[in-house]
Amino acid sequence: MDKQTEEILQKIEEAEYVLVGLGQEFDMEFFLQSREDYRRIREQLQQQNVLWLLPYVEEQFRRQYLPEMEAEIEKGLQKLAKVLEKKSYFVVSSSLNHKLAEVPWKKMLLKKERFVAPCGDWTKKQCPDGCEEGIQTVTEADEEQLQESFKKLQTNGFSVPDLGKCPKCGKKLVLNNVYAGRYDEKGYLKTWTEYQNWLQNTLNHKMMLLEIGEGNRFPTIIRSPFERIALFQQKADLYCIDGEQNPIAWLLSLC
Repeated sequence: MDKQTEEILQKIEEAEYVLVGLGQEFDMEFFLQSREDYRRIREQLQQQNVLWLLPYVEEQFRRQYLPEMEAEIEKGLQKLAKVLEKKSYFVVSSSLNHKLAEVPWKKMLLKKERFVAPCGDWTKKQCPDGCEEGIQTVTEADEEQLQESFKKLQTNGFSVPDLGKCPKCGKKLVLNNVYAGRYDEKGYLKTWTEYQNWLQNTLNHKMMLLEIGEGNRFPTIIRSPFERIALFQQKADLYCIDGEQNPIAWLLSLC
């Protein structure tokens, strides 16, 4: 374990509140972009105006071509969760990788949801116009439709999966993520409200902010807020683990 990691763990131990940001590097887009078939499918989705399928497509690619790295991410995040379990903490993610949400963050000290991903992923669906009744959970039948669509994309075919219709306006539902034409933020609004309430309680308390694998794709989710907190809260410390340090390897190094 290097000196910086020891210092970070010590700061976490001393802090009353810990805020962790998990960034876009957990999407592993750098590795996916090296594949010609991924680049072709992404361009096709963009041309067909169905980029909201991308989080599902990326997960399928990771499962097929990067299973060991997916397993390392899960193992590393489990280690992080263990470090945080006795603290009052929150984890906010700008990644669209649903694996991050599967870590049992809520089984820690406060027994509440401790994770929010405001960019969405592929596990919920919405009305394309954002009708109030539109947010629904993706079903097993929907997953079959998504898998069929992905298989066609792999063979240069194309079909839009039938995910049902909005009960209000009757339009075909799309996946609930930032790539939807009119992204419906109600899909994560409850946990975002809990996150904001948690943040209010951190004022004038010793706080540790840890930014892991963040880039500049969605700076208003992690980078800018974390820097603002560190600037205005005198008792806050901010540490960043960026791409040069290999965030996944860093997580695996945690005791």
